[in-house]
Amino acid sequence: MKDLKFIAQQLRKPSGDFASTIAEKMNGGNRPLYDLTFNFLELSDGDTVLEIGIGNGFHLSELLSLKKDTRVYGIDYSGEMVNQATAKNMVYINSGHLFLTEGNSNELPYEDNFFDKVFCNMVIYFWDDPAEHLSEIHRVLKPGGIFYTGMRTKKSMLELPFTQYGFNLYTVDEWEAIVKKHGFTIGETTQKTDPGFQEIGKQINLESVCIAAEKMNV
Repeated sequence: MKDLKFIAQQLRKPSGDFASTIAEKMNGGNRPLYDLTFNFLELSDGDTVLEIGIGNGFHLSELLSLKKDTRVYGIDYSGEMVNQATAKNMVYINSGHLFLTEGNSNELPYEDNFFDKVFCNMVIYFWDDPAEHLSEIHRVLKPGGIFYTGMRTKKSMLELPFTQYGFNLYTVDEWEAIVKKHGFTIGETTQKTDPGFQEIGKQINLESVCIAAEKMNV
């Protein structure tokens, strides 16, 4: 079994021989959160959407099917994840509905006021300075655009032993306060208990949360 610090590093940026394994683990572990987020996204036909932290792109076909003529842009810090996501989704890339890029959300390679919606799942834990990322998200969102944060509650995340290594954990109230300081107004928040699973001999029940925040014109 890999040590906890190594697992935490791979969750931050999958790379090397373990990248595919960690991606599949993330897909399974984060499936309940994606279900919650996709049910919560208020997409309209023709929306332009950005996902920060696409992983290996297992879910992108589902996202593209939610509404007609959706254009999805995805960015990930891991080049290996972008390569895997590209291979999985070539039909959507070739059709001009999906655009994937390697990069970091503190320096987004997109124009101002470009996206109707931006979302990320399980990504904020790896933002050492959230202000840099939230400023960029605010910049690329259209006026009135919505930023959705998918996360787990701090209490439930502390049940996972690897989160002691490099994870920046937040309560819902703490994260909402940070988002409000950077040009957003908090809208609706939804929360659901995930199915339980065994981790190092104990039962874990994560609490998935998705928070909607509207861009303010500041």
